[in-house]
Amino acid sequence: MAKLYFRYGAMGSSKTANAIMVQYNYHERGQRALMLKPRLDTRDGDRIVGSRSGLSAPCRFIEEIEELDVSQYDCLIVDEAQFLKKEQVERLVRIVDDDNIPVICYGLRADFRGELFEGSMWLMAWADTIEEIKTVCWCGKKATFNARVSDGRVVKAGEQIMIGGNESYVALCRRHWADGVLAPVEVRSISAGRDGFLPLLLDADPSEDMIRKYLDTGDMYALMVEGRAVAVAVVLLRGDELEIMNIATEDAYRHRGYGSRILRHVMNLYQTRAKRYVVGTDSATVPFYEKNGFRFDHTEPDYFTEHYDPPILVGGAVLRDRQVLTKEI
Repeated sequence: MAKLYFRYGAMGSSKTANAIMVQYNYHERGQRALMLKPRLDTRDGDRIVGSRSGLSAPCRFIEEIEELDVSQYDCLIVDEAQFLKKEQVERLVRIVDDDNIPVICYGLRADFRGELFEGSMWLMAWADTIEEIKTVCWCGKKATFNARVSDGRVVKAGEQIMIGGNESYVALCRRHWADGVLAPVEVRSISAGRDGFLPLLLDADPSEDMIRKYLDTGDMYALMVEGRAVAVAVVLLRGDELEIMNIATEDAYRHRGYGSRILRHVMNLYQTRAKRYVVGTDSATVPFYEKNGFRFDHTEPDYFTEHYDPPILVGGAVLRDRQVLTKEI
């Protein structure tokens, strides 16, 4: 007999990645699995579910379920199930019981205030099988709370639903959620709200037009000090070469090793996918990269004068040539 499953976990527990892999496994066996999500989840596009790990899959909206012939599917998979309404959970129950089609729901159990979402509450009440997908707090204990973070502080008041990712939420254990204590230092992947980091990115690349060319296509990371982003990095993987597009540290936090720390973190993340790291920069930052194992490769004459308008001035002189450094793995 088919079952209704509710698989819940805190932010960053790879719920969406799990959902995508379950769909993939069905397809590998020649069976059809339909991915669904609530319409209000627009972070990855209208009909796309996306994981922070880089996995993505097409989907339909749960609001469209009455338009679909669910009998043609072997399984329904619902991402962000915490946003379901009671009547939508009831509809899923009928699909399981009347049509004998398994339904697997993934979502958060509780909101940033520690209170159950409507969808999660009814799934907890009616699901045949309830499973926890575990992740850890920065202290190493199991994370069970989804803390909303604003201006480096844990907030516990506001609207229940505010769509966001690692830039707005972080998983904490019960104690650190209750005390509002964030990690002293951690690096987070940033998938949404990237425009909010533009002032910092412009410190390293003074052209917003140039930043726009890689901001959406690259991978972005932020180094947080007690919940405040003090350094950012944007990288772009092309084949087996990882290009460092932008690394910037807030003025008040410079000379503390944060730039090197986020650079090393990124290089460690990609060491199994990239064979070479490359960066193009001006001569002033060459020592920073050399300190982190990069070596001079070649010069690109007049790169900055050809690609930047107005020109970049350094000490009253026009910046012209770009220095390209590489690091082999």
